[in-house]
Amino acid sequence: MKKNLILLSALLAVSAFTKAQTADEIINKNITAMGGMDKLNSIKTIYEEDSLNAGAMKIPVKLWQVANKSQRVEFSVGGMTGFQILRSDSGWNFAPFQGQTKPEPATADEVKKSKEQLYITDAFVNYKEKGYKVTYEGKDETEGSEAFKLKVTISDSISETYYIDPDTYYVIQVKSKVTSNGKVIEGTETRSDYKKTADGYVFPMEDNNSGMGELKTYLIKVNSPIDDKIFSPSVRVAGK
Repeated sequence: MKKNLILLSALLAVSAFTKAQTADEIINKNITAMGGMDKLNSIKTIYEEDSLNAGAMKIPVKLWQVANKSQRVEFSVGGMTGFQILRSDSGWNFAPFQGQTKPEPATADEVKKSKEQLYITDAFVNYKEKGYKVTYEGKDETEGSEAFKLKVTISDSISETYYIDPDTYYVIQVKSKVTSNGKVIEGTETRSDYKKTADGYVFPMEDNNSGMGELKTYLIKVNSPIDDKIFSPSVRVAGK
């Protein structure tokens, strides 16, 4: 009888803990694992140097980003440098290795659907201020282990599902779904090798994207000055 009561108490405790895992509690633990809200909100700019392994090719990649304002991704293939630029009101693409001779402007719809990329932090950070909806969808298996599952509804046509490790509270996978012109585009991003920088910021240093390949980060600079001119399509080869 006594053992049964102990087992019943343990089961009730586990049940209570499971029910207590609300979306906000999981998000708060993730934010703590990533350095805390103050630390995340203090990120104003990021500069990155990465390597993209796309099949047999290794493509050098550089990224410049000003939080909520602008982003430039630059990549070199066969001695030619291309880029993608996104601003809050416009964007450009330039891929000379695909025969482009000049940057092409992004459409208004492409800019609108890409604006979420201008946030340096994940979609669920400050999600209420962004106007997003987050729901906790229990646990699901991903990458060989169980993870908390949070669905973020960004708009009627864009949603992201985050899988969060219950031990570390790091994001280990993100599945995105975008509906554009009646077509549904899905993507999966797997994150790993989280490391803390000397100034206390935490980043995943490996990112495997189903639509691109495996991205490895070798250098990250936080809050270093970035000249706004770098987000102009007239700048072809940018420095650090």
